[in-house]
Amino acid sequence: MKGKAESGAEETLYGQFMPFVVVGFALCWAVTYIFAYSFIFTPLDELTVAQRDVGRMCYLWGVVLFEVLIYALYDKVRSFRFRVPLAVAAYVVLVALVVVCATGAGLDGWVRSVLMLAAGLWQGVFHILWSEACVYLDMDSAKRCMQMSVVVGAAVFVVTTLVAGSAGLYMALLLAFLSLVCYVFTHQFWPARTLGDQPLSRKLSKSLHKSSIVLVIYGAVFGVGIYACMAPDLPVYLSYPLTGLALGLGVGVLLLVNVLTERSFSFNELVMALLPVIAVVLTLLTFVTGMGRWALYLMLLMFLTVFDVSSFCFLFELTSRLRLTPIKSIARGRIRIQLGMALAGTANLALADFLELSQDNLFLVPLVLVVFLFIMVAASGEIKALPDGLGLAAAASSEEGHIDDDLAKCTVLAEDYDLSRREFDVLILLMRGYDTNSIAEKLFVSPHTVKSHTYHIYKKMGVNSKQELLRKRDEM
Repeated sequence: MKGKAESGAEETLYGQFMPFVVVGFALCWAVTYIFAYSFIFTPLDELTVAQRDVGRMCYLWGVVLFEVLIYALYDKVRSFRFRVPLAVAAYVVLVALVVVCATGAGLDGWVRSVLMLAAGLWQGVFHILWSEACVYLDMDSAKRCMQMSVVVGAAVFVVTTLVAGSAGLYMALLLAFLSLVCYVFTHQFWPARTLGDQPLSRKLSKSLHKSSIVLVIYGAVFGVGIYACMAPDLPVYLSYPLTGLALGLGVGVLLLVNVLTERSFSFNELVMALLPVIAVVLTLLTFVTGMGRWALYLMLLMFLTVFDVSSFCFLFELTSRLRLTPIKSIARGRIRIQLGMALAGTANLALADFLELSQDNLFLVPLVLVVFLFIMVAASGEIKALPDGLGLAAAASSEEGHIDDDLAKCTVLAEDYDLSRREFDVLILLMRGYDTNSIAEKLFVSPHTVKSHTYHIYKKMGVNSKQELLRKRDEM
């Protein structure tokens, strides 16, 4: 009881610093938008169209590369206090990029394009770290924190790109530094409790694989769609404000609706609502010209940004419900999204710049992906962390406010070996060291009934003794 009270106090303390999380993540988003949409590291007239597009693809692949590294190396470094040093190292890489771009006036355009890998590395680190910071808030606060950070970040992007001018490179560096300061400050107030990777049943793993396919296809739609949003040429004093407006408007409206209705929309609901609209916009882009096309680009960007935010919120909810390690769970999902973006963007680059396919025809690719994604999401269903019928022993643990490792492992075993509800109850108590008589008292049944359930458990799981049963648990 004391530990639970202390945990609640820690969460309340951390929740008081939510404004700092919003501001820090907003600055991170602002720098991301500056990298992705204004390409400030090199004046556009110094690059060919192909070099600019290759730079954007290097940026996307840089994000994928570092998120993969975080996911792959996490188990080896989790015992160290690596987060703050990692954030500092990512910022140092960004500083090095700025120095090279500022002093290397004679650099070849292709070299400048490849250097955008470093900017991608920075985004890969900070998006994962700030997302993890959001997860430790309660779920509603985490979603609103994400939405508010995107709205504020879009506003900072507009102001920075219009006011900074040629100093935009250094302003991006300043914003990234302030984001780093906010992260270091809030990190020390994280709750002591942490979620942890729980074993997943075959049924749940299959459901997660289906979600992974959805995320990859969504990333491909986003990658090709964003590539399309960069096509129109307008003066900077018009393009930056309009881009920032599109980035923040849709998410701002979503946030307002959530606050007024006190209801947050699920990922499935948003996807099912947005995909038909995105499909219509992509269809219209194949023949609309002039300013009408610009309006469609902005609509597409607005819907895709809402899509992106909803994917983060989906990963937050998935991490919380399945009690996964936040940094690994978020990295796992973002890798799939960013991989889809990078693959689709690279394919688009090859078709448009090297095979010289008409830009109008390129919209057919994301249109097909949108239709396929709509079908996938419609068939995906809901993901559940635990089976519907929790037995008495499991319910007792849930009422205490926690789900321990034994319960999680028993849940997996019950699904994999098709145990009945009562066998599930007996299995939990066996794992916790109860003898036959104690189990009978706990479940209000006779010792003979417990022995019968134990026999069936052993038979289904292919073991002959309690020691073998515990060994099977320990091997998970």
